[in-house]
Amino acid sequence: MDSSSTNHADVEITGDAFSAYGMRKGNLISCKSRIEIKAHKQNGDLITLDRQTSVAVDIAEQTAAKTALQNAAVGLAERFIPKLAQ
Repeated sequence: MDSSSTNHADVEITGDAFSAYGMRKGNLISCKSRIEIKAHKQNGDLITLDRQTSVAVDIAEQTAAKTALQNAAVGLAERFIPKLAQ
């Protein structure tokens, strides 16, 4: 959001996500990911906080890392979005 804007969101969602190399077995590489997100009201009150980890395996490290993040995001969204809708 532009700092000079007079419009403010009712809910602000912030978070952090990362993935890391896990291990290699033959041609397969595993990566593990973690996503953590928070939702705050405009007044700063915490609405919800949640986190999800996931693991994925591929022949390319970048693909395994992105797949692990994608899988974690899906699991997290299934729980997080209903909490926001309340």
